[in-house]
Amino acid sequence: MLTSFRSRLIALLLGLLAMVQLGTAVAVLSSLKEDNYKQGVQAIDVAKNVFDLSLGSRADQLTKGVKILASDFGFKQAVATQEIGTIRSVLANHGARIGADVSLLIAPDGKIIAATKELNIDQTVTRLVQSARRSGGASINTMISFDGQAYQLVLVPIKAPNTIAWVGMTFLLDKKLAEQIKAVTGLDISFLGDTNGGQDFSGYSTLPEQDKHDLFQEIQDVAGMSEKPQFTNADKYLSLSIHLTAKDQWGVLHLPYKPWLESYNRARNQLLLIFTGALALALLVGILLARNLTAPIERLVEFARQIGLVGSDAKAPAVTGEFCVLSNTMMSMQSSIALREEELTNRALHDLHTGLYNRNAVEQHLASTLPRENGCLVLVDIRHFKDLNNMLGFDNGDALLLSVTERLLGWASHAVMQARIAGDQFLLVFESDITPEQCHSLCACFDPVFIVEGSEVHLSVAVGILPFEETITSVNDAMRRLDITVDRAKEESAGFAFYQTGQDESHQRQLRIIGDLSTALESQQMFVVYQPKVGVAGKDCNEAEALVRWQHPELGFIPPDEFISLLEQAGNIQLLTHWVINTVLSQLQVWWRDGHRIRVAINLSAHDLVNEQLPKFIEQALKENELPVEALALEVTESAVMKDRNKVIQVLNGLQSLGIHLAIDDFGTGQSSLAYLRELPVNEVKIDRAFIQYIDTNKGDEFIVKASIELSHSLGFQVTAEGAENIEGVALLEHYQCDKIQGYYFSKPLMADDFLQWQQAFQPA
Repeated sequence: MLTSFRSRLIALLLGLLAMVQLGTAVAVLSSLKEDNYKQGVQAIDVAKNVFDLSLGSRADQLTKGVKILASDFGFKQAVATQEIGTIRSVLANHGARIGADVSLLIAPDGKIIAATKELNIDQTVTRLVQSARRSGGASINTMISFDGQAYQLVLVPIKAPNTIAWVGMTFLLDKKLAEQIKAVTGLDISFLGDTNGGQDFSGYSTLPEQDKHDLFQEIQDVAGMSEKPQFTNADKYLSLSIHLTAKDQWGVLHLPYKPWLESYNRARNQLLLIFTGALALALLVGILLARNLTAPIERLVEFARQIGLVGSDAKAPAVTGEFCVLSNTMMSMQSSIALREEELTNRALHDLHTGLYNRNAVEQHLASTLPRENGCLVLVDIRHFKDLNNMLGFDNGDALLLSVTERLLGWASHAVMQARIAGDQFLLVFESDITPEQCHSLCACFDPVFIVEGSEVHLSVAVGILPFEETITSVNDAMRRLDITVDRAKEESAGFAFYQTGQDESHQRQLRIIGDLSTALESQQMFVVYQPKVGVAGKDCNEAEALVRWQHPELGFIPPDEFISLLEQAGNIQLLTHWVINTVLSQLQVWWRDGHRIRVAINLSAHDLVNEQLPKFIEQALKENELPVEALALEVTESAVMKDRNKVIQVLNGLQSLGIHLAIDDFGTGQSSLAYLRELPVNEVKIDRAFIQYIDTNKGDEFIVKASIELSHSLGFQVTAEGAENIEGVALLEHYQCDKIQGYYFSKPLMADDFLQWQQAFQPA
């Protein structure tokens, strides 16, 4: 029938065709489902517009009803004469006529004079009235939240002819209103109130009672539902939330999705029936062909398996057609495998250039012998070998490695294993410990020059020694500690170092700090504190410096100097910088919204200053938090500026073009000078605490600070002094006309709420 492999391959392609049909069915169904969803979204968008119009129309009607009362002459007279009994009666009667839940009379300063029901909204009403008075508004119509429920609040001034009071009505957004809006939109409506930070919801709904209960239990991210309709109640409804402008109050539109699903299911069943029939036919043909197609392949697979098990003793199967070529090839491979296995085994465990054991051999040996108490590992690192290799060329570099190998073998002939584990590192394994004298001897064997192509080459080595102990239980433990030790040996004048207990723990602590950064940012282990910056001229405090603190759940308090330097070395510092910027701007948004115009300075690292996207990121962050550029200042160190001067100045110019206040931090301790400083687009110089701390007792520090202030002022810079700790130092700084001072004399760094309290209570001496 089908005797050639090509014919069998054609049969296989027929089976693949059936799979293509199945894929087509999936694509069609996906398209149907997407179209259904889009239609549902369009329907709910139309309902949202109707919902907004309904609430707007209701607001206009309610305002008209309240204005009728505000214009009533008898009511005005009662208000003018402070007839509280009459006022209460009129409020109750008129509120009942227009369906108000609470009626209230408010004084011109925003205090509630009378109300038909006790509502704890005094501050809200006061703020609204004062805001309307400043803006000259004729009436107020807004949403408020009370006891987890949304109310529509209408306030109208009573004029005679000046405003003598405000009359207000509140209207609960309840099920009756939801039913009215449902009659217009054709969709179910729910009014939700968040009573427990996104965990518990209560309110009114036109949904059936069980669906309402399920919705209130299920819903989690009601804010996310405002951006895009989401399925709720086990996909029974497509829901869209609308914020009611009152805190934690939402309206939710529910589109019944069952009709859409039924239409989709009918189409799906029809398509699946058609494609299943075609798939079954294709599978039937495939099964008939597979028996003939796979028989020779199975015999060859068994032959390959036998080669893997018994090698050259495996016998080739009898096959016909094109598979004879494959069978003969496998037989040739069988004879070559045995020869190559031996060669590969040798190469897997030996270094090709030196003939010594390689890292794999060392790891296998250690894995079988650890843990142990006697013996040691000796790691010999050829210093600057990469530079020598580039200078001499690879061929001469290989010749140099052979000479190094000869000397090591001559010195360590009694070693259990000699290995080359990296390009410039050799490892020796000893059954017994070695002494410092032996280490000196090992280093000394590299003192004589090496002759390479007639040239003399001097080599310097660093030797790390790791004595075995029971705590070294794995190859990873041993190699990690050995690397730590050889790094320390590079700093020792003797050229060698023994592993000291605790070095690995310190290394592990550093790795733990670097690895836990993301978790710390997400779990609020890190937080920001604010150190006040006191203005000398105005004796006030409208600025602060943001400082990061890290309270690790296991490591305890981690000093900023420790984790910041580690994050800079690991390249993770920008992740921390972005978190600090977002955190500080979020706090500033709260302060500025409440009328506290505080400017906060954030420190940038050298890695941040070479990021050309930094100005764009900060500009976007300010816009998202609705903050002016005056709210933010940035501080950079001299050393960071000198890392890549041209690129840093480019980034600083981008920040200055936004109008952001820039300062040079720790001035006087870095690599730059005022000659460089005048080229930088900065506004402020911060004199380092090293010159400020003892200014009252050290004349040298005093002269330096005085000169720095005068020179900075002559260049047009403001000057801030860091580290002021006593009144004498503050007095000197004021005498030399320093612009701003920060230090423990005024306050230590404070949490946001504590800083605000300190600022409001600040009384300079």
